[in-house]
Amino acid sequence: MIIKQTIIEPIKSNGYNMPTEVVFGRGAFLKLPDLILQKGIKNILIVAGDHAKKNSLIKKQFEKLQNAILYEPKIKNSGYLSINLLTNFIRTGKFGGVLAVGGGTILDTAKCAAILAKHEGKIEDFVTTKKYELIKKGLPLIAIPTTAGTGSEVTPWATVWGNDKKKYSLTSNLMFPYLAIVDPALTDSLPPKETAESGIDALCQAIEAYWNVNSNPKSDEYALEAIKILSKNLEKTVNNSNTNNRDKVALGSLKGGLAFSNTQTTICHSVSYPITAHFGIAHGQATSITLPLFIEYTLPVLPLKKQQKFYETLGITNQNEASKKIKDIMKACGLKTRFSELGIPREGIDIIVSEGFHPDRVKNAPRIPSAEELKQMLLSIY
Repeated sequence: MIIKQTIIEPIKSNGYNMPTEVVFGRGAFLKLPDLILQKGIKNILIVAGDHAKKNSLIKKQFEKLQNAILYEPKIKNSGYLSINLLTNFIRTGKFGGVLAVGGGTILDTAKCAAILAKHEGKIEDFVTTKKYELIKKGLPLIAIPTTAGTGSEVTPWATVWGNDKKKYSLTSNLMFPYLAIVDPALTDSLPPKETAESGIDALCQAIEAYWNVNSNPKSDEYALEAIKILSKNLEKTVNNSNTNNRDKVALGSLKGGLAFSNTQTTICHSVSYPITAHFGIAHGQATSITLPLFIEYTLPVLPLKKQQKFYETLGITNQNEASKKIKDIMKACGLKTRFSELGIPREGIDIIVSEGFHPDRVKNAPRIPSAEELKQMLLSIY
């Protein structure tokens, strides 16, 4: 399968909403200066991760942008401090837009700052105290991912880490990026570990979008396309990286983002947040470790026709085979499938259970376990 450059125009129909214009394909990033010129965005602020700042291909395109300023401070996480510092920097300048180039941390931080710059208050005032709420669009945001996994370039929310190590989310349909440029070439230098972690997160997002109570025909279409592409090509890309495989995984990640952009995620992501916060486990590994478990738990409650489409997409016949297939993909990618393999103590399960019922994620699942049920489920994969 040869993947050509393509433009996905904004869509709004039959319950599905995607206002972000997407330019996808190998070499798409080289069009950046022309695209910004076409969109009439001037005095742009560049927010980039360390990888992007050092990449010669990316730096060359940055240099072609007129009157652009590179934000120099290092962004380690999308926490209160990083978001507030960037927001204040934007407020004190005269920027016409924000260009975010990096992984999920960079994109989420920039998404928050781009919209907060047009409001009063700090990020805490929107996600914890609720002193303020988002009422207008922010600066136009151009999102360019350098990993194939988060989908942040096409979603209307951003992960925010509080000072209490808890995960919050800034969410509004006003936060959709103005333009997303997805160029698989920017993921070519990702090491196998990061490729696996980001790719399995994309697969998890697509599966959670498919069984989601908020799903619609278009999100289901995107989810099944993502599941098919990623289940067939992630392991190949991790263990045999080449441009063809990279292109496919980047497309699968984008399709997954287009799916869960309208549904949000569910219980796998909810349970993952304390795993990352308390035990330092990478996001993709944290979200996926419970995925085989919840596949067996969740799929049987879906309508039979919807179950069948899922099984056909994976090339299997039931939820147990589906669970095994995902587990086999994880193992082939070097990912762990048991908590003990991650060095998490057995008593850590109690922390995961007590903090894992994140309301804006769990409620999206069609079947929700009780706290005791969840504990027993997690102990079964210890």
